Amino acid sequence: MTRPPRCSPWLSCVGSGCLLLLAGTMPIRGDPPAVSSSPVAVKIHQPKTEATQVFLPVDPRVRIDIQYVGAMSFGLTVDKTAMICCGAGAIRTNFKIDERILYPNMVAGNQPLPPTPQGKPRHGVQALAQFGPVHITQVLEVVPSKAEKASEKRALDTVMIRYVIENKDNTPHKVGTRVRIDTLCNGNDGALFAAPTTHPKKVLDGVELKGKTLPDFVQILERPDLSNPGFVGHFTLKMGPKLISPDRFTCTQHGAPEQNGWDVNPQQANGDSDCVLYWEPQLVPAGGKIEMAYAYGKGIASLPGSEGRINLTFGGSFEPNKLFTITAYVDDPLPNQALRLELPLGLRLVEGKEIQPVPPPPDGSNSSAVMWKGQVESLGDYAVRIHSNNGVMQTHRVVISPAEARPAGE
Repeated sequence: MTRPPRCSPWLSCVGSGCLLLLAGTMPIRGDPPAVSSSPVAVKIHQPKTEATQVFLPVDPRVRIDIQYVGAMSFGLTVDKTAMICCGAGAIRTNFKIDERILYPNMVAGNQPLPPTPQGKPRHGVQALAQFGPVHITQVLEVVPSKAEKASEKRALDTVMIRYVIENKDNTPHKVGTRVRIDTLCNGNDGALFAAPTTHPKKVLDGVELKGKTLPDFVQILERPDLSNPGFVGHFTLKMGPKLISPDRFTCTQHGAPEQNGWDVNPQQANGDSDCVLYWEPQLVPAGGKIEMAYAYGKGIASLPGSEGRINLTFGGSFEPNKLFTITAYVDDPLPNQALRLELPLGLRLVEGKEIQPVPPPPDGSNSSAVMWKGQVESLGDYAVRIHSNNGVMQTHRVVISPAEARPAGE
């Protein structure tokens, strides 16, 4: 099943109100036919979410320490003893701005994070560097990792690293980011890597991951033995649609030479490993802002606003007694997450159980799909509801009415 592109976090819509479609065979997106003799028109309004507590509980104990040393360099230690880089300052950042290789020119560093809009404290620090009109803020924030079991609380054992890039100029600028890490994993200075979703049953040494080989996450292994790896850390590379993911992840040797201060060739670690993350230069428009991000820690980062979120699409035909489809795409499904479809009188469920479990995402994806098929028994104004067992109910107003024939070109 191919997932359609998104237009909003929940439902593809036109403008800020609703989606009007003439429904013969009705895709959610695409150009309408030049002439329509379809007997019905369908208007799908923006959905209403009636609960916002999407997440599993979080253990409040912070289990990862940030050692910030300045110039956007820092180290990370889990549970006070398990270092996942080779000391404070082992994670270092530089930038490529309009083809110039630049290192952080600090204006403010090691500043505490402000509380959330709800007044909750945040764990971490931020730093600001300025390169003329280009201002870059590095935000280091402790975030929960995904729970492996539904009965477990999520642990605060990973750090999300964001680069908020603002262009204060009246002309655009191109900005790229590079992070080079002198890696260590719980005492092993030559720790190697694994990517089980794209390179199953392989230990990675001296390779570069990019394009289709770049997974959602990469593991760092205390021991290069997949059956007995010891401590395992995780780089979360794909952080959601609003945050730009790295383009490349290079496994290399510590001290491997840099070409022009930027590109590092993949090399076998030979007992002393590094890794390098790259974001290729992005055009930041005049007065614009972009955000690049990854996470590093013990677990795979779970993101505020994405875990278990539902994006609903409609398809098929809304003509009476023909089949329409409802497909729920679930981002980062929660353990044991299930969905229930509630159809009002006038709409009838034809295929798919009313309650369906959300399957695990297929390899290489962070999204799962659940589908139902139904029929329209009579035209009307209907509330279609999706209930998730994590406490969220989403309501979609679907108006099905007689359609008027349209001349070509309208």
